Amino acid sequence: MFSLFVTCYLFLGGTGAGALAVLGALECANVQQRFGGVLGNVRSFGSGTGWMQNGEIRADTASLVRARRRVRRAFTVPDEFFARAWPLSFVVLALGILCLFADLGRPDRVVNLLLSPEPSAIAVGSYALACSLACSGAFALLSILETSRIPQAAIVVLAVLSIASGIVTMAYTGILLQSMASILFWQTALLPIAFVLSSLSCGIALLFLGTAFVEARYPFIRPIVWLCRADSVLIVLEGVIIVAYLAWGLSGEGTRAAAEALATGSLGWLFWLGLIVCGLAVPFALERFVTHGNYRTQLAWIALVLLVGGFALRFCVVGTAEFDITQMPDALFGLTV
Repeated sequence: MFSLFVTCYLFLGGTGAGALAVLGALECANVQQRFGGVLGNVRSFGSGTGWMQNGEIRADTASLVRARRRVRRAFTVPDEFFARAWPLSFVVLALGILCLFADLGRPDRVVNLLLSPEPSAIAVGSYALACSLACSGAFALLSILETSRIPQAAIVVLAVLSIASGIVTMAYTGILLQSMASILFWQTALLPIAFVLSSLSCGIALLFLGTAFVEARYPFIRPIVWLCRADSVLIVLEGVIIVAYLAWGLSGEGTRAAAEALATGSLGWLFWLGLIVCGLAVPFALERFVTHGNYRTQLAWIALVLLVGGFALRFCVVGTAEFDITQMPDALFGLTV
């Protein structure tokens, strides 16, 4: 029913948007180190006579400074990381847009959609996708030029905009399918939630892939460990949502055929091996054993299986359209009788 370009668009758009959101958060955490200036300067924080006159205030200030330093150490990554990760995010988002153009067949349809005066979920998603591409392109250019003469406030604003547009784009990839009323199996809020969680996980996988090619003088294992922990949480939540989605599908007359196609039907091998085993179980286990000396190779394998699982999720969900009761006239007639 749907071309492979649709599946590729949903996968690439979600993955690029997930990487964009995570990178935006990391830019906020590293803005002092990367762009200098006075915003959030820990050295100057607490200086002055007012802080030195009261021992209690000085102790509170020192505690806050130590907490901020711990956070910075936990998420501090070298500039080389951003120089690899931002271009990856930009390229993946651009490829997703190309797949969308290829599926539409006529690029002018996208222009007409963006210029339409009537707001819709598709129009909002298109704007978010364009904004995501612009933000990733701006950060990719900054990382390639290695310039530090940018106001920190501007970087923070751009990073926050990246996070917002990335979240909207991730949600849009699921809302796009949910908005198609003809497919009963997609008519649940569980679908966008699963796509958002999967997009964030695939975005982290994209960062892992970029990290595998970073030749930093000192291994930055601490932020890698935190990213692995965050991804493990995403994997668990995604697994819970997928189980709930499958149970919801099996409980309805109109959605049972599509759910059975995933559980025991022709899509079952890809669902269980590609998504559940390769996309969830294997990376969850591998992330428990990331070591200091071999983390680059380990992250490359984790990224590979996560991306395979993310594509398998989109392929399986799109493929269930062929098994939906609304697409089977004979079965629908029998059910009605």
